[in-house]
Amino acid sequence: MRIVPPKLYTRLFKAFCKPALYQELQGDLEEEFNFNLKELGEKKAKAIYRKEVLKMLRPSVIRKPKIIVNMFRASLFQIHLKLAFRNLWRNKVFSAINIFGLAAAITVSMFALNIIYTGLSVDKQHPHTERLYRILTKVEKPNVSPYVLASTPSVLGEKLRDDIPEIEVLTQFSPYHQFKETINGNSVSLINLMVDDHFFEVFQFKAIDGDPHTALQNKSSCIITDDIAERFFPNENPIGKILGSGLIVNAIIESPKGLSHLNFDIISSSSENPNMVNTEGSNYLERWNHFYQGYTYFRTIEGVNQEQLNNKLKQVSEEVNTIKKDTESTFDYRSQKIGDIMFGDEVYNPIGSSLPKDILYVLVILITILLLLASFNYTNLSIARAIQRTKEMGIRKIAGSTKSQIIGQILVETIVFSIAATLVGFLLYRFFVPEFVALMDTGNLIFNPNTSLGLLLVSLGFSVLIGLVAGLFPALYFARISPLNAFRSNIKSKTMSLMNIRKGLVVFQLTISMFCIMVVTAGSDIYHSIVQNNWNFSKEGVVSVEVAPKNRQLLKSRYERIPGVVGVSAVSSLPGVGTMGMTMVKQPNYTDSLMVNFSVVDSDFNRVFESKLFAGKNFERLSSDSTLTEIWVNRKLLADLNIPLDSALGYTLSVQKNIARYQVIGIMEDYLFDRLDAPQIKPTMVAHEKIDLYNRSLAIKIESKNMAVTLSQLEKATKEIDSEQAFTPIFLNDSIEDSYNDVNQIVKLFQFLSIIIISISLLGQLGIALYNAETRTKEIGIRKVLGARVKSIISLLLKGTLATLVIAALIGAPLAYLFLQQTFWLSPLIKPQYEGLVLAQGVLLLGSLVVFVVIAQTWRVAQANPSESLRSE
Repeated sequence: MRIVPPKLYTRLFKAFCKPALYQELQGDLEEEFNFNLKELGEKKAKAIYRKEVLKMLRPSVIRKPKIIVNMFRASLFQIHLKLAFRNLWRNKVFSAINIFGLAAAITVSMFALNIIYTGLSVDKQHPHTERLYRILTKVEKPNVSPYVLASTPSVLGEKLRDDIPEIEVLTQFSPYHQFKETINGNSVSLINLMVDDHFFEVFQFKAIDGDPHTALQNKSSCIITDDIAERFFPNENPIGKILGSGLIVNAIIESPKGLSHLNFDIISSSSENPNMVNTEGSNYLERWNHFYQGYTYFRTIEGVNQEQLNNKLKQVSEEVNTIKKDTESTFDYRSQKIGDIMFGDEVYNPIGSSLPKDILYVLVILITILLLLASFNYTNLSIARAIQRTKEMGIRKIAGSTKSQIIGQILVETIVFSIAATLVGFLLYRFFVPEFVALMDTGNLIFNPNTSLGLLLVSLGFSVLIGLVAGLFPALYFARISPLNAFRSNIKSKTMSLMNIRKGLVVFQLTISMFCIMVVTAGSDIYHSIVQNNWNFSKEGVVSVEVAPKNRQLLKSRYERIPGVVGVSAVSSLPGVGTMGMTMVKQPNYTDSLMVNFSVVDSDFNRVFESKLFAGKNFERLSSDSTLTEIWVNRKLLADLNIPLDSALGYTLSVQKNIARYQVIGIMEDYLFDRLDAPQIKPTMVAHEKIDLYNRSLAIKIESKNMAVTLSQLEKATKEIDSEQAFTPIFLNDSIEDSYNDVNQIVKLFQFLSIIIISISLLGQLGIALYNAETRTKEIGIRKVLGARVKSIISLLLKGTLATLVIAALIGAPLAYLFLQQTFWLSPLIKPQYEGLVLAQGVLLLGSLVVFVVIAQTWRVAQANPSESLRSE
């Protein structure tokens, strides 16, 4: 039996080789195969043959596909391009609808692409990024779902240095949020990152002035970002300046915004941090429970992979859990690459900016939906104009155009539309960038306001892809139709199938629009219900003032003597805005601690806020020899510690060493300090501190009459105490609104997206209405001659639109309801009583807009004189 070369590779070569070269090259291949068959055997001969065939697949041998040559030959391409511009100019309205609809989608897509592109680029400036990791803490407790934190106990750093020799350098730091600082007389709230001596060995930020590696050798020194320097020292050098807290500016570095997931304004030494929990005096076991204190990052030596690292960390976890064998909670430490933080899994107690992986998927889906909606407009209008263009394509086929040339013409047209839309979209993008930055507070959102070349190239690539996708269906349809069918007057079967496809695309567009407008109306309703809520305290006439710690007691006493001032209280945080931070508490003689929200107030708190208690009494002025700190707690804290509600008053709690420190004297009503949009109430404690250990602001309650006069007197009194002390009162109502700025931003973002999506849908409806009105002009003229009124003609043309709206509402409403249940309606306190009514508002609003667009276009045709439309019949 004769042995032949592998048939598959022979066929492959024949399919790709130029016909003029095939016979000669194939003969050479077979000759070599027969020689190798005799010398080396069948197996090796076939292997060499396969290799030689693959080596032949090079540009000089491969023939160009006929369809590509026919579609994009230079002279033919020029004709296609000329026809595309001619068609664009001849159908100005349809072209404008397509271009502006697609431009709107590209504008939003460029914002989403910017976030993705920037997010994937952060933390690349640090040395040896591929070897940088942070430690995550997974906590497991009985009857409680496991949770993962980005923070770690400070004692972990010592153990990792001792037990894991693969770690080259390790750093630990703790952020101090709402760090009250006075700079050039301005009281501001900043983020102070308190770091150890190894921070700048792990992380690298460009030095603007000074040397950050040596700047913190003096433990009272600090480093500020260039944003802070430009904001508070616009015309002077900040180096050597002493801030209100006593910190001395020794260096300036670039801001981490847009460059790193870390977020800070000031960097200081952790050894000078008076607000960190002191664990030096606590026993070794209890120090492991303080896993909210700080963060641990490190760089490994070369050649260590993440699996090896996690195996080592697993051993550390087992050792720690053995030490804590008598406690209920167990820890599992694991590593996370620094490059995986930005779009990684969501964790508790994060530091700085990050976006959950779900957000990345949402952005990709958003881009896809927007571009599909915009491309559907082109497809819809192409289908609607199919009969008119069928005759055009029939003539072209009779004149000699091939299928590939017809496809090429349609695709060139759509690509021209796409590129024109991209140019318009880019101009709109640049116009809206400042608005977007102001709207979204991009200090907490990864976004680069500068347009990079990479982003432009990606956007241009998307525009070409959109053109191909949008034009593919019309191109294939026109290419398949025969010249004879193109001139027949009755092509109902194909037309009906095309119309069904068009209706399906319109329903999809309107369903997405329905979904968006329902979410926006629900979100707006929730935001307004939050800021107008009847809280469990009085907020009318209350203002807060940030003051320097040295002036706090003097100003408090002076303010209380001013007529019109009802009361003054020093508070670490404001009710309705949130707590100061978190702390660990436990029952005496118990090992496991509970992480609780924590705030500090003084004895005049109730004079200012008139807060409601479920049980107990108000704070009173304490004597200096009292050993316990009085606290209020909420019912959630009592439930988590298994303390009976009826015996909670007088109960004592401790922090360390089983020494009682706190005594419960009151049980708060829910949502005194909690956020109203929280899916569940968190354990909260409000302490009445005897000693002024914490940075606080002054809350002042002013009588409603002559409020302006009272504020003026307060400012005058402030300058009498300290001429450099700024007086910037902020009403509590405004502070509450600002604290829910994230909710407002989400609502505004949905509003912006909804406007874009609805605009695209309305443009599509406008195009279809225009086409229907034009193609049915003679029918409308005949109906008017036979006595039909304008009202009945409009009703006739509106019937299909109303049916489409009903279908879209039936699909969109359940989707919106499910989405809202998982997002805005998580908290029972802000969930609307009549959910269906909120959704109905969105349906009616979008329905009214669509109906108005259709009526506005059909009214003109319905009012026309029938003699004008029928005179050629």
